[in-house]
Amino acid sequence: MSLSTLNSPPLVATAGFGLVYALPFIEQMALTSPWSAVRAANALSYAINVVAVSRPGRLDGEAADDGDGDGELSPQSGRTLVAPAGWAFAIWGPIFLGEAIGVVSQFFLNDNEKKNDIIIQLLKKTSGPFITAQLFQSLWCATFRRKYYNEKNNNNMFISVGMLSATAYSLSRAHSAFASSSASCSALQYGLFFFPMALHFGWTTAASIVNLNGAISMMKKKDKEVQVSERVIAFAGHVSVIAASVLGVVLANQRNAPVYSGVICWALSAVASSMKKRIDSSSSGSNNNNNKNEKKVRNKNKKVVSQVGLYGASTQYALSKTGAIANGATSAIITGLLLLNKGSLKSVPTP
Repeated sequence: MSLSTLNSPPLVATAGFGLVYALPFIEQMALTSPWSAVRAANALSYAINVVAVSRPGRLDGEAADDGDGDGELSPQSGRTLVAPAGWAFAIWGPIFLGEAIGVVSQFFLNDNEKKNDIIIQLLKKTSGPFITAQLFQSLWCATFRRKYYNEKNNNNMFISVGMLSATAYSLSRAHSAFASSSASCSALQYGLFFFPMALHFGWTTAASIVNLNGAISMMKKKDKEVQVSERVIAFAGHVSVIAASVLGVVLANQRNAPVYSGVICWALSAVASSMKKRIDSSSSGSNNNNNKNEKKVRNKNKKVVSQVGLYGASTQYALSKTGAIANGATSAIITGLLLLNKGSLKSVPTP
């Protein structure tokens, strides 16, 4: 039986619900199991995620391939207003590389040496949610595919939203654990083990919102007519950006977490960049002054199609830019305050 056959929406959704239920048990097992077993489980879950991510055919791959074309999730001409510019996804590089270094470095921590007791206990606290986050993201890779979206079952797209949101939630639990105990580890230990997780948490928060808006914009009726209006898509996009902006500022302040608000700033800047490019492209390439902001573009087959992803784009640009500035300022201020207090602390890693 092939992996494609096993990848059915009911089966994968059930696996996701099962993993949600298992999360507290996995966390408890990580706390009570031998260190050798915990670090092996971290490495295995990370490897599973790497394999899942490497399999082609996801919708984000199609959006990247479409670039400036007519793809449904394209930053240039898609319907969703929460479509980050392509450069934003470069953040996956340091996330995956950093987590790879982290899981490998754990094998150099000997639990027989008393000096490692504190960091090992902290890693055990983060290991349960880290493992579930890797598994949830693996399930997301299975669900964010064309087979989950067609005229008969387009609502299955929301399964991927659930998987990516669960990834962010799991990483939030890991982030909370090391953010509250950051003073107990050195700057080097933070950089090796926790900085990549902070990046991962921030980016999956933003990616969950991107996924949700993409799912909303792609919903269609059985007759293939567009089900949701431009107003609904714009409203969802505006609310999402405002929510992300507020969440980034509030959580960063609550946890002294400048990395988190910094990543939210990165994501919102990418959304603002794509909206500006979309608006500029419309202004320079069309003489249509219709307030509905429809534009004619040519797809890869030279067929003229109507772009409707411009409704609300100007507002979205303003909201995204404002949110990016607020989160960037929050990140800078918290970092500055932590550095000012550095002299009175043994070490001040930044969650």
